Amino acid sequence: MLRNLQITGFKAIRDANLSFGRVNLFIGANGAGKSTVLEAIGLLSAALVETTDVALQRRGVRLSAPIMFKSSFKNERYLQDIGLDGTFDGGVAYRVKLRSGAANASMVYFTEYLALDDSPVIGRSQNGITVDRVPMPKDSVGKARGSWNAFGASIANRPVLRRELDQFEKYAIYAPQTGFLRGVETETLPTQPIGLMGDGLPSALERVVSRLNDKTNKNRELERDILQLIWAPGWARQLTIGDFDASTVSRQVRTGQKTLYLIDKFMREGRNRLSAYDSSEGTLFLCFIVALLLHPDAPKIFAIDNVDNALNPRITTLLLKKIIDVSTKDVFKKNKIGPEQVFLTSHNPTSLDAFDLFNEDQRIFIVSRETQAGTVKITRLKPNDDWTKSDWIKATKGRALSEMWIEGHLEGALGL
Repeated sequence: MLRNLQITGFKAIRDANLSFGRVNLFIGANGAGKSTVLEAIGLLSAALVETTDVALQRRGVRLSAPIMFKSSFKNERYLQDIGLDGTFDGGVAYRVKLRSGAANASMVYFTEYLALDDSPVIGRSQNGITVDRVPMPKDSVGKARGSWNAFGASIANRPVLRRELDQFEKYAIYAPQTGFLRGVETETLPTQPIGLMGDGLPSALERVVSRLNDKTNKNRELERDILQLIWAPGWARQLTIGDFDASTVSRQVRTGQKTLYLIDKFMREGRNRLSAYDSSEGTLFLCFIVALLLHPDAPKIFAIDNVDNALNPRITTLLLKKIIDVSTKDVFKKNKIGPEQVFLTSHNPTSLDAFDLFNEDQRIFIVSRETQAGTVKITRLKPNDDWTKSDWIKATKGRALSEMWIEGHLEGALGL
């Protein structure tokens, strides 16, 4: 997993140094920079491959003219480069400096450095590229192509590099939207096993349900426990995936070749089969999360922007608790179920109530803007190092974290 990330000169983040856990939640006002943090991670992931629009789009990074990715504060010294410095498990370190200008079609590499246990593996500068200290032809890699993508396959006998970077390379930011979840819209750049905005949900869930019905699957009960999230709103009892059915969906509505159907447990037989087009938006969002947690081809490191999308407060807390369990508990790790690391944003105060601030795997960050310069400030919400849980309860007067956010006791969380 990604342990640390230093960001310099990226959008509204002039300088930030972050240490992550397995589940990381970013809260703050609209426009504070929460999504920008997710995108900085996405840019580091893309840099392993290339910095083209396609590489960024596949990771859910919002596309702009290359120069717009670089910080430009009116009262601050102008920075030439975007800097990203990541530290991973296993002693893996990868840092990159990217340059962009009005004439550039994409950001270009200025420097790159990959190391294992502080020993250089790949180095890149304006003078050329070295791999295991051996010089490569200066023009052997294009200005928008990453050195890991070019030379990673030739680096032998260090499987830890492949393990860490191959997983991180698949990082993506998911932001499900109703039209895509209902199947009436399609994404311009589809991703597998599910679209970043929810395109392809029926096919992804079909694979998940198939695994649950496979009697040779030794993890069926663990996976069924995660599937229970779909029923949390209380109205549905069964999920199926089938062909478009004109008897349940208007002929004016096209929901794709495959359609998700849910059974409403309160309705009469024969009138209780609802397509995704007629189903609850919140339930479809839960279906999406279940597919992302359970599909065997889903990324092991990913982000969800607005994890509380369309959910009421109770369901939001329930969902976050399930994501935390699946991402951190040994029983899921041992059976290779679910993600290794998750990054989330939320505007719902009850999302905080799922977290244990004394558990290093679970981290909450408050993202805000400096009142004068406008630069992004990111502060981890945590107890004092020497506090016990009793000390925390005493200091907060027993308030839930959601109450503290609403009442303005979390500095910066409500904005300027």
